[in-house]
Amino acid sequence: MTSYEATIDYLFNALPVFQHQGGSAYKPGLERVDELLSLCGNPHKKLKTIHIAGTNGKGSTSHMLASILQSAGYRVGLFTSPHLINFRERIRIDGEMIPEHYVIDFVEDIRPRIPEGLQPSFFELTTAMAFSYFARVGTDIAVIEVGMGGRLDSTNVISPLLSVITNVSVDHAAFLGGTLEAIATEKAGIIKPQTPVILGRSVEHEVYDVVAKTAHAHKAPLTIADQSGEVTDVRPAGDGSQDLDTLHFGTIRQPLGGTYQVENTTTVLCACLRLAELGLSITPPHVREGIHSVSRTGLKGRLQVVRDTAPRIILDTGHNPGAWIYLSRQLKEWASQAPLLCVLGMAGDKDVSEVLTLLPKTNTHYICCKAKGERSMPAEKLLKIMQDKGFEHCECIPSIARAYDTAVERCVSECIPTLFIGGSNFVIGELLSERTFEGLVP
Repeated sequence: MTSYEATIDYLFNALPVFQHQGGSAYKPGLERVDELLSLCGNPHKKLKTIHIAGTNGKGSTSHMLASILQSAGYRVGLFTSPHLINFRERIRIDGEMIPEHYVIDFVEDIRPRIPEGLQPSFFELTTAMAFSYFARVGTDIAVIEVGMGGRLDSTNVISPLLSVITNVSVDHAAFLGGTLEAIATEKAGIIKPQTPVILGRSVEHEVYDVVAKTAHAHKAPLTIADQSGEVTDVRPAGDGSQDLDTLHFGTIRQPLGGTYQVENTTTVLCACLRLAELGLSITPPHVREGIHSVSRTGLKGRLQVVRDTAPRIILDTGHNPGAWIYLSRQLKEWASQAPLLCVLGMAGDKDVSEVLTLLPKTNTHYICCKAKGERSMPAEKLLKIMQDKGFEHCECIPSIARAYDTAVERCVSECIPTLFIGGSNFVIGELLSERTFEGLVP
């Protein structure tokens, strides 16, 4: 019998993996996944689903919705990407990761039946695995996060109850287009005929115009979350959490910090209202409990406090300018109150220069590092770019583990109260793999 390790080795080394290889692994189009799913008995046609796209926030939104539905008593599938530590994080039912034996059995069954010329990507095979698992084990509803874009994404074979587009900003421009209009067109590709759709952020007129036009053409009822007025007030609640006063759900304790989570929560609340209209039994207590307990779904790396005693240690996977617009506000707030230390590592295919224009230069020291993998930017290159941009307080320690250990020691010796680590999923995933933090949900 094939071992789990051998199965994972096949998935990562025999198939094109975008997270590792970048553009050479990107295979847009639905033909291959359609054929794979046909080999599996078309499990996606047996599922009730919610489809979530967006440049940023789709992971948090997916996890919050899954947690709320779980609180409402539903058996909930959740398919997200990428994983941080363990491949099995991508596919969950009620927060529990897909068992190793199912991963082995699925690959063992389908691998010899894949036609020689099909050559599916890692994500296409993983998508088929998720749908097969949800159908085999049985879910009441499954929350499906788009991998990239929407129109040609492997997940866009489903007929969901509800489509959600969190927001649109420029990322993966080489594959989705270099303008907001082009990227919005790709994401609006998940809108289905007469299927309700939620747009989280509408302030960019190019995005609103594309989504509204597409929804109208498909006779899909459109809700604009940031025009809903659903969240009426936001207050800090201590320990990094926030209290949100709402129109329909009372006061919600949001454990996820950051102003961007207010936007994501508003999108989730509008989705819940629409799902209730569609007949799902979702009450205000379900919503409050689900959001407060979102960590049970395995969400990590969103301004995640992994240590709350000095130095406070916070992780975030934000990796594009759209995410850093929000993250930079938080970093600047911390730096305005006390010295701040940041450990940063970036992917080599990201617009680092634009991100750096957002970061604080005063009262902040940076340690540049590099995650393992060919897509990661060399730490020395990141340091050079930062120095060229006028960052005076920065240094290079390529190893993430050593950069982290050095940063903690420096925070202690120099009484720096906050250590931030981020820049890419790779950095956070590698750190969580190599260092143990008490209280983390596996």
